[in-house]
Amino acid sequence: MIYHENYQVPFFFGTQNTTISLSTLVNIMLLVSEHQLDAHDAGVEALAKRGAGWVITQYHLSVNQWPTVEQRVKVGTEALSYNKFLTYRNYWIDDESGNRMATLESTWVMMDLTTRKIINVIPEIVESVGATEATKVKHFPRIAKIQTINESLPYRVRYFDIDANGHVNNAHYFDWMQDSLGAEWLKTHQLVELDIRYEREVAYGQTPQSEYEIDAADELLTKHRIVTDGVVNAEAQMRWATL
Repeated sequence: MIYHENYQVPFFFGTQNTTISLSTLVNIMLLVSEHQLDAHDAGVEALAKRGAGWVITQYHLSVNQWPTVEQRVKVGTEALSYNKFLTYRNYWIDDESGNRMATLESTWVMMDLTTRKIINVIPEIVESVGATEATKVKHFPRIAKIQTINESLPYRVRYFDIDANGHVNNAHYFDWMQDSLGAEWLKTHQLVELDIRYEREVAYGQTPQSEYEIDAADELLTKHRIVTDGVVNAEAQMRWATL
């Protein structure tokens, strides 16, 4: 079931180069899927009544062109399929001429809000937005491991980083990972592809470390991980183009 919304990027989402950030891009896409889920009584509030919540496990993002401030775009999403534990959803953003600007593939699970453990996917929830049951497991690109840390920076989890499910909003991981690269890198490079896998939650008051490595054989590939007290919370790789 495909769902679309028209959207105009507000000026306060702009970065120094007038485009939006990675975390904003993903949040805009998620906002549209939340609207679809809410319309079918399958969103955060509906799941919370069952004592459950949505948790992202993996993203694969490709960007052809970054949206800029005040730009009018069309944001789309589609719930694809599900199995016992996983459900798959795609997102995309097109410009006013219909050119594809960005695509995002994702995998989600459901979590018990009390025990914080993964539960079986609730069929009636995902089927209400068009997902169909399937046994095939989707495989995302392999994420390269950090071999030598170039930099490790601490980021304290603030109260306003926590979302309605009681954990750090997944988009904050993008900010931590990219910010650790430094202003000079971010001013001279533009992200074109991302893969990220979430492993464990980060809790309020903790101070995770954002570690990265610029690949020795491919200077336009950066490898990232978020680590708290020796435990890996998320791993990612990012491919860049020079500006």
